[in-house]
Amino acid sequence: MTADSLRRSVSTAPDLPGVYRFIDDLGKTLYIGKAKSLINRLRGHVSNQGDLRHRVLLEKAITVHWTVTRTELEALILEAELIRTHKPPLNVDLRSSSRYPWLEVTTNEEYPRLVITRSPDRSVDIPRFGPYPDAGNLRALVTFLLELYPLRKCRTSRLRPRKRPCLMGQLDRCPAPCTSHRKSEYDHQVGKIIYMLNGHWDEVRSGIKKRMKDASDRMYFEQAAELRDLLKRLDSFGWPTPESVRETVSRDVMAISGNWGIIIQVRSGRFMGSLRLPFSSRWRYASESERISILLRSYYSETGDIPRQVILASEVDDSDVLVQWLREKRKSAVDIIVPERGDLKSLTDVARKDLKHFLAKLEWKHPAGRGERLEAALEALADIFSLKAPPGWMVCLDASTIQGHASVAALISFRKGKPDKEGYRRFSMDKEIAQNDPAMIGNAVSRFASHLEEEHPDIFLVDGGITQLRAAWLAGGQLMPGTQFIAIAKKEEILLTAPDEKKINLRDNSPPLLLLKAMRDEAHRFVITYHRTIRAASHLHSALDDVPGIGPGLKASLLKRFGSVARIRAASEHEIASVPGIGRKKAISLKKSLS
Repeated sequence: MTADSLRRSVSTAPDLPGVYRFIDDLGKTLYIGKAKSLINRLRGHVSNQGDLRHRVLLEKAITVHWTVTRTELEALILEAELIRTHKPPLNVDLRSSSRYPWLEVTTNEEYPRLVITRSPDRSVDIPRFGPYPDAGNLRALVTFLLELYPLRKCRTSRLRPRKRPCLMGQLDRCPAPCTSHRKSEYDHQVGKIIYMLNGHWDEVRSGIKKRMKDASDRMYFEQAAELRDLLKRLDSFGWPTPESVRETVSRDVMAISGNWGIIIQVRSGRFMGSLRLPFSSRWRYASESERISILLRSYYSETGDIPRQVILASEVDDSDVLVQWLREKRKSAVDIIVPERGDLKSLTDVARKDLKHFLAKLEWKHPAGRGERLEAALEALADIFSLKAPPGWMVCLDASTIQGHASVAALISFRKGKPDKEGYRRFSMDKEIAQNDPAMIGNAVSRFASHLEEEHPDIFLVDGGITQLRAAWLAGGQLMPGTQFIAIAKKEEILLTAPDEKKINLRDNSPPLLLLKAMRDEAHRFVITYHRTIRAASHLHSALDDVPGIGPGLKASLLKRFGSVARIRAASEHEIASVPGIGRKKAISLKKSLS
């Protein structure tokens, strides 16, 4: 179907809210979107040929399908579900990351617990809060919550009845539900924790003050002092915001730059930290307005910590429906604000400056931010090679020989951008391929791949040019599906990809190129060390090593008696047989071998 026929298909769309999908000739979904008016939005897609995404749609799409919804809010929810199901290539999303921890309340258990995790199970529908910028701050928050509203700390999902409480229960640090039947009281404590984590910090603060005053009035001064200390700890989380915006309302401040977004959390007038989240490799398809909308929707679709105000550094097209969606999730008022001046504008300026300095630290030669630079390199590799996530496992292969002598290959392994010495491998080569560098590369790749089980490397780097890359791809492309094969030439420092043999030029000081060069240099060091070891061993080789039945002990005895192989060769069988341990048969065999 041509672009004209696609336009005719679009012309039949209704003037109603809904979700639409562009489909290619293989029936694959290319892009999913939502609209208040399907006909108006689809007309905008097919008429905007200057945009990169729309040019791709006009080239590849053959038809468009749509689903009418009752409201734009229903369209927003349905769009998210369809994107999660179909994973269309032209939709932009946030890249998954385990960098930040989450806090889960295991309400799927009879007696819920607080669990800190970096790999939340999305299939389990339980209250989930985060991600949190500071793991240490999160652990301190959990300690505070369990002191204020005690819950069990044991790790078992199901409790077995006990006659006596455990040590934590005896110390009054656990309500010991395993020995009591006060389920309603326990659930009440869980509800208070969820209420606070939902952003109601001020109500919790007021409650602590009231309990402290009651304890003081009843002259329970020790209990009042404990509550006072808890109140101080509550006020110690984070650091103060500027005086002009030091209000009790909870806020999140969002801004974007390039393929990164930032979320600064403000609770009860205090900065709680900042989250920096990368977009997927398709981020260039989306405008700034769409990217900040994606940041907002992706973040709040997974967390229960929704603030009273969401402060954005730039406008979003679907502000009204996003407000409605957030209000339904929070079950109370939420406002989306895009300040142009004043005190709230200063918060978005802080977010932009924070992200600007963070991106500056990603430059490889900057003296600070080593961890961030490594993360930037891995994110950039995922961006360049369209990987689903930053590469967790990368390997690099190199071969070495001198005119077919001492021919070897060696492979080094990097996990999360750092050397993994347990994954290093060495390969000796047969004489038949000892002078054929591509053959040695192919042989090493096939031997390496044959020992892999379920896990395959995300990136397989070859030190060499297009010939070596072709050999590696032919040997391992089928054995390691999903692995990106690339080569890096030593002179031009140009990246080559397989099997499409595309050339990629990167800046000399760019984080991804420097990481790949570091891997290449480490592989070269490792293979040269192995090559020198083999070559040195060959220089120490003696003709006696090739004689059957002559081991290191007898070899040492012969050399001690005669001094050299030449003198052994000149000696008689009787003289050789007189050496302890040799005898007449070995003497005959030795003379025959040396002759």
